[in-house]
Amino acid sequence: MGAARLLSHFGAKVLLSELNADQFNAEKRQIMADIGAEFEFGYHSPDVLESDFVVVSPGIPENVDIIKKLREQDIPIYSEIEVTSWFIDAPIIAVTGSNGKTTTVNLIHHLLQTAGYDSFLGGNVGVAASEILLDSLQKAPKKPIFVLEVSSFQLDNINSFKPQVAVILNLTPDHLDRYPSLDAYYESKLEIFRNLDENCVAVINRDDPELTRRDIFADHKRFFAVNSQNGADAMLAEGVLGIMNASGWNPILPAKALPIPGRHNLSNALAAIAAVMDYIPEPEVLAQGLMTFSAVPHRIEYVGKINGIACYNDSKATNIASTEVAIHSFSKPLWLILGGKDKGGDFTTLLPLLEEHIREVLLVGAATDIIETQIGRSLPTRKLETISSAIDHCIKHGKEGDVLLLSPACASFDQFDNFEVRGDHFRSLIQNWEGWSM
Repeated sequence: MGAARLLSHFGAKVLLSELNADQFNAEKRQIMADIGAEFEFGYHSPDVLESDFVVVSPGIPENVDIIKKLREQDIPIYSEIEVTSWFIDAPIIAVTGSNGKTTTVNLIHHLLQTAGYDSFLGGNVGVAASEILLDSLQKAPKKPIFVLEVSSFQLDNINSFKPQVAVILNLTPDHLDRYPSLDAYYESKLEIFRNLDENCVAVINRDDPELTRRDIFADHKRFFAVNSQNGADAMLAEGVLGIMNASGWNPILPAKALPIPGRHNLSNALAAIAAVMDYIPEPEVLAQGLMTFSAVPHRIEYVGKINGIACYNDSKATNIASTEVAIHSFSKPLWLILGGKDKGGDFTTLLPLLEEHIREVLLVGAATDIIETQIGRSLPTRKLETISSAIDHCIKHGKEGDVLLLSPACASFDQFDNFEVRGDHFRSLIQNWEGWSM
């Protein structure tokens, strides 16, 4: 929808083609009519094959018929991120990685705003890049910067996409239901560096083993690290976040003053610092931005207590590595809600993290059988129909001081439109439960 509006704005003749007719309500049809775009729902007509190029939604896999036909006829296929970048006349800071993207782009966005920049945040974070570009065109910003969260799916169909700052946070297994191999998924992530030139910077996590063993070709590299012995441009040293530059060590903020908890968030904060160093050289401005940052919804988000049981919404955890990070954040007895649409992960990696303090693993959604097969012999598990029934079971059997954590390690698409809807549903259930308090 965003790409259609953007291209129409710049004079293109647009055809929007959607196989699932249920996806488009009267409001969306009216938007297409208002911009003069042709549209078809419920089928892909031969008109699609008359296109000069096609913008493909990131959720569409390569093996569907219409994509195969487009490839056979050598019709260029681009991602919405690629097409939007053609029209952006301002710096782009793009962030990818298996985990931590949303927190990091929000941190970067907040730091830039604190420093007086007109920062526009979008991409995989919830608002399409094309939509934020259209918004910026109406505002005539004086100091614009575009901060984009970029998924592997969006990077699969880039051609000339070239951010001024390209950040890769980490590489851990994910989307094995989409890619033929783990290495293919990793290579897709590394596409973010594909078009960088001498005017661009590649920002890389020096603590990540997959990144450190790969040859990353970029004229200018900048590193961040929580483990200071690795050395980096932005790092944690003796409990302080800071930057290393030509003038030496510049402390920014004590780690304990960062308002978002967890070692993973120290890494995210250092990635954000490394990303904005060219735009915000003053340590005191960086410190002010970090200290005033608020946690991102759906990422280990505290949503209240019920009968003394602390409840956390981590619906953003759509892969196993992200759930591992969440589990590491708690030492109290844990009730863990897992499940959804499986992405081909190995749930046995959770076993050593859970064996010591798990009360019970509550399984919901389409992946319950797969998860139970992998961990059911080693951990107490219980199959339940819905998130609501999982909460009910925990409240009935849990004790004061326990933690209830929704960290599904799966996509949401079996029961919800996206992870945000799943997280909002969980939060609403908790905050409407009898006995709820903050």
